[in-house]
Amino acid sequence: MTDKKSIRADYLTIFKKAYTLMDEAVIDGNCGESCDYHCCRRFDDDGKRLGMYLLPLEYEYMQAKVATNYELHTHKLYNLPPKIKKSYYIYCHLESGCLRDYRPIQCRTYPFEPHLENGALSLVIEKEQIHDCPLITHRSEWRQAFIDGVYNGWLELIKIPIIQYHIKYYSKERVAMDNLMIHDPSDGFMALQR
Repeated sequence: MTDKKSIRADYLTIFKKAYTLMDEAVIDGNCGESCDYHCCRRFDDDGKRLGMYLLPLEYEYMQAKVATNYELHTHKLYNLPPKIKKSYYIYCHLESGCLRDYRPIQCRTYPFEPHLENGALSLVIEKEQIHDCPLITHRSEWRQAFIDGVYNGWLELIKIPIIQYHIKYYSKERVAMDNLMIHDPSDGFMALQR
């Protein structure tokens, strides 16, 4: 029987490794300068607060010391996967920009989403985007180190059962909603083949 201390140490190690692997810049230079930090805003154009969900266990293992502005959402009140009983919805740490070393996984991997289908992990981009990110149309500028880091970071994170469940749940939802951009493998990242 594995004890809780051992699991905690394993999960912390996995999260730290994933954060490190996923710490590569998408392009040479600061991508935020190309769009005036569109995804790092605290409010949308209508004044609505912007935030994001953390991965299951990400708050507990990586964000608890820095994420002071958040809401705790429960599966009873929000549309969360059935096995996810609670999820932290955080708001940016700063008025503009971010604490780069503490960027959540979703910030580190955007515009990629992890996708599990038939037991294979791939990186996909959803058709429906909240942000109009100029990077999506400039894939030739993406650094291979970013793509590799994102992919390898997700390979680490899917070792955590609740994160693997989370990814499978949203992968099935994407397929059901036909919310996938299909990519040519020559784009330099793991493409979803259909």
